Formats: sequence, structure tokens, C-alpha cells
Amino acid sequence: MKRIVILNPKSRHGASRIEFEKMRKDLENDLGFFDIYYTTAPKDCTRKVKEILQKKEYDQILIAGGDGSINEATNGYFEKGKIINSEIPLGIINLGTGGDFIKTINKNTMNYPDSLKRNSFQLVDVGLSTLENGKDPHYFLNITSIGLGGDMNRQMKASSFQMGQLAYFYHSLSVLFKFTPTKCKIFMKQENGNEINLESEVVNFFVCNASYSGGGMMWAPKSSLTDGVFDLVLVSNIPKHKLILESYKVYSGQISTMSGVSEYKATNVKVIPERTLSQEFDGEVRQMDYLNTHEYNFNIIPRVLPLVI
Repeated sequence: MKRIVILNPKSRHGASRIEFEKMRKDLENDLGFFDIYYTTAPKDCTRKVKEILQKKEYDQILIAGGDGSINEATNGYFEKGKIINSEIPLGIINLGTGGDFIKTINKNTMNYPDSLKRNSFQLVDVGLSTLENGKDPHYFLNITSIGLGGDMNRQMKASSFQMGQLAYFYHSLSVLFKFTPTKCKIFMKQENGNEINLESEVVNFFVCNASYSGGGMMWAPKSSLTDGVFDLVLVSNIPKHKLILESYKVYSGQISTMSGVSEYKATNVKVIPERTLSQEFDGEVRQMDYLNTHEYNFNIIPRVLPLVI
């Protein structure tokens, strides 16, 4: 079994590399010898994954990092809208600050270290997000959101306070107080072909393939990686004090009982806001022109990416 570990040595200001070195001996005992590739710049993980899949150099790709690194790796599995290789699976060694996607993984496996060792995997769904006219395609395994979540992540990236659940909660509250909801037209196509069209003052709109984001916030408790549909969570314009008082429900799996929340399931979604909203993928903010208004499109690609599980 040939394995490669991909690690961002600058993640968490170098703490991820130190943490990995501490566990390296135990990993080698469990998994055997593996190569290590240290990324050198943003998106280098995506480039390296593409190269590995095209050359078929390894039997397993392991991402030693957090949700942002997993997202970069996911995008490396695709080229010109098609999966490059569905036989070399993606595995995770969690070193992230939020560690959200690994929570979904752990819900779906009895013994994840054993799954890594045996290289057992499933083909799972992947989300595709584009702007108007198919611009800037971006794939995701976990959750993407537009609105407050994007603004929160933009602020957190610029802050020195980025570690753990408390940082996510603090920045969410800080941004909430100055956030103005935006009127959006939302078009959803369900699995049976039915369409739902609505208008709403959006605080946040979550497109979920998995369950968690924001350091343990459970937006989609019943999500599945293999059901072929998105779990959608719309947080509408409600008094801010209600959002704060009921925020505990996001952590306890009670999102469906939270004021101002509507839930849907769909395979295709289009959101047209009156002004451009920030978008984030697992804490990584989409770079775009905020002076112009954009529309957001989301499509699910069923059972396409090989994931160790």
C-alpha cells in the first residue's frame, strides 16, 4: 500500500506540523511507511492531488490538516467538470482548528483508524458551486454558506483569534451585530423534479452535504454523504436577540426548532441576492468582485468521490 500525506507546514502558524510530528511514529506503526508532501502556497494541495490522481502514484491520499485543506484536496479530484480518478481514496488525519468534516466521518464509521489502515472507502456526493454563467467552479464535500457566515470568516481570517469553537462563536456574534440581511430570490429543484421558489431576507443560507461547520455548529443533523441531495438551511431576518438566545440549538442538533429557520432538500439551487453576499467553504472565503452583484448556483454530484470511511 503506497500512501502519501499532504500537510500545510504553515497551518495554525506551524502548530499543525509540530502536532503531526508528535503522532508520526504511531501513524507509521499503524499504516506503515508513507511519503510526505509539504504544500508551499494556497491551492498547492489542489495541484498536488491532481498530479497524484493523474499519475496514479499512490493507493491512498491522506490530508493532514483541517477543513480548509480537505476542501482544497476535494477540488483536486476534478478536472474540466469530471472526476479524475475514483479509485484512489481521500483519507483524513485531523489537525484542524474546527475539525468539522471529521465529525461527519466519525458518525459514519465504527473505527476510522481501521478504515484508513484497510483503505476501505465509499463513493460519496460532492457539491459544486458556481457563480453566474458557470463561472468560478468550486467543489465541496462539507458545507458552503452565503451571508453572515461568509462575513464572519472574512473577519476571523483577519484576526489573531482563530482557534476553536469559542473563536467561531465570538466572531459570529461580532459580525451579527453589524450585519444587514439581504433580500434574495431562491430557486430550488427537488429530487422528484418539483420546484420551490421563494423570496426572503437572508441572514445566512447553508448548502449542506455533511452536518457540521463553524467549529461544531450542527446545521444538518440528518445529512447523508450518499443520498444525492443537499440539506438546505435558510436563516431569515429575525430579531438578533432571538438568534443569540437560541444559538445553543445549533450545537445541540435542534436547528429545526430555531426561530427564523426553514429547512429544505434539493439537488439544484440558485440564489439571486439584491447585493453580493460573502461566501465561504469550510472557513475559506471565496474571492470575488464585491462591487458587482453575483448569483450563486449549487448542484450536487451523486456518489463520485472516493472517501475513506
